[in-house]
Amino acid sequence: MSSFNHTQYLPHKNEAIVGAGGRWLGVYNELDRYNVTAVGGRVVDVGVGGLILGCGLSYLSDLYGLTCDNVVNFEMVLANGSVTNANANHNQDLFQAMKGGANNFGVVTRFTLKTYSINQVWGGIKSYSLDQLPALLAAMQEYQSNPNKDLYANLMLQAFTTNATVGAVLNMVYLKPVVNASAFAPFYSIPTTGDTTKIQSLTQMMSGQRVPPLPRWDWFSTSFRPTASLYQKIGDIVTKAPELAAIQSTAGGSLAIGVQPINTNLIQAGNKHGGNSLGLPNVNQTWFVLDAGWINADGDAMIHNATRALNGRIEDASRAEGVYEPYQFMNDASWDQDVIGRYGVKGQRNMRRVQRKYDPDMVFQNLVSGGWKLPKSIPGAYDY
Repeated sequence: MSSFNHTQYLPHKNEAIVGAGGRWLGVYNELDRYNVTAVGGRVVDVGVGGLILGCGLSYLSDLYGLTCDNVVNFEMVLANGSVTNANANHNQDLFQAMKGGANNFGVVTRFTLKTYSINQVWGGIKSYSLDQLPALLAAMQEYQSNPNKDLYANLMLQAFTTNATVGAVLNMVYLKPVVNASAFAPFYSIPTTGDTTKIQSLTQMMSGQRVPPLPRWDWFSTSFRPTASLYQKIGDIVTKAPELAAIQSTAGGSLAIGVQPINTNLIQAGNKHGGNSLGLPNVNQTWFVLDAGWINADGDAMIHNATRALNGRIEDASRAEGVYEPYQFMNDASWDQDVIGRYGVKGQRNMRRVQRKYDPDMVFQNLVSGGWKLPKSIPGAYDY
């Protein structure tokens, strides 16, 4: 799909037509010519199609929802070879199912996306020593607890808990050219080891994101409603659990955690844009991710099992606190997590109806390898 990479801005509609095989840097560079942007990937080398079909989390999401919620139209090829469009007025059932639907319904050739007048921002990366992780997690709880969340403020906390020399990083952005916005006040008193924050374009800010140069990666995703005590427990788990030794014993074995705060406005924005398949509750929550990297294939099973066990410890802790949320963010999930099975029942039922209508021979269920498929059993639906 890499040749499907053209981006065309439609100024009279405040929309952009984006090829499904492109990467976000190409999209952003084209839109920067018009001082607009899209609700897209936070790492510029990420592919357009994979991010959107996995829902897509953006630095603009508190304002405008997930990337999939900002799709105006999916142009796609169905299992019978026909080309169709899915939008709010045509194939509405397919349109909603595609927002979270991965590769279950067709091959998308291009997306039409909403665009927004955002260019110059304040942001960058603040770096910390690993021993500041408890303070950073406490600050994250305070940041998320603000009842009047500033929707122009967004961030992601990462900590490399197997590599103290790297420590922790806070990727942060204020979507206006305002220095040291009060929304980030809980973090300002924590000593840094480095700071690249400044006024720059949003594209420049995202181009500075760090991607460690390891050839093999596995992810695990979980969600919870944040509390101070849970963050304290998580800090202990990701720095002291025995699984860390297994990861470090593998060539190049490295673990990073990602703490992604999700505000209720993200859920509400999705509902305003016609809804999606996810069934997200209207509560502030955290989408937490474990990223494990290593070098050789002979470490695959050990790393996968160790990271899965760590994720289980965190889920057990959130259940014990009564704040566990079943949703698993597809873009951060591992291959054997039951991602679509954690969507709401209503969304899953609609997806099954859409599958039977647009792919009755189950081409995308049975013949297309990879990705997260519809569950074999959906409550209240006619199953396989």
